[in-house]
Amino acid sequence: MPRRGAMQVFPIDLENEDKCTMVSMVPFLISEFKPGIYPGRFVINPCLNPMKPETLVVGTSVHFIAQYNGDDELPSHVVKTTSKDIAMCIVKDYMSGQMDVNTDCHPALTWVADKLTGKEFVEKYPKLHLELQKKQLAWFVKLVQRADNDWNRYKNHLVVSENQKFAARALGVEKEWLISNSTEVPVKCIACLSRCDPNAIICMNCRHILKPEEYKKLTFAA
Repeated sequence: MPRRGAMQVFPIDLENEDKCTMVSMVPFLISEFKPGIYPGRFVINPCLNPMKPETLVVGTSVHFIAQYNGDDELPSHVVKTTSKDIAMCIVKDYMSGQMDVNTDCHPALTWVADKLTGKEFVEKYPKLHLELQKKQLAWFVKLVQRADNDWNRYKNHLVVSENQKFAARALGVEKEWLISNSTEVPVKCIACLSRCDPNAIICMNCRHILKPEEYKKLTFAA
């Protein structure tokens, strides 16, 4: 008899279940993990050419709920999540993890209730394809604007993300923060563990004094 707490997993045929296609023109790797369901890992490669979107076909996912009759373990209850719900969840969770995202300004990631290749998506949904590209360009502009603001405030390459650097290059703009000083190796603040400019005297995150001797030479306005 199975011991209590040991979940019984029974093979589930998902091959003939409903399918949706994730479509991405995002130039970055997308990797979303949904714990507790199978399959729960969804990976989409970076899109190197907007005219050739990356796709990922998703189907029904399942999770198992253990059931008992007293101390006797019964067959696990299988709960299915439709491909549409999975696709919507992937898009929603990815968008929520990005900065400066809104309805008209976001990464070019979507889903369709169909099983398509990237080429078939472009041919079947030309308006959506163009709309997504425009919204991603608007997102790139927002990323660059935020990078400009942070750079003007801190003058520190560490406040500029790789996504922001890519956005600037994609837009063809030249920025001071794109020119990195490879000789400067960031140091880690012992108080908050954030990365700091090697020339910094005070941690910009927690205000810990990184260089006590240099700090003593500073003067501050009253």
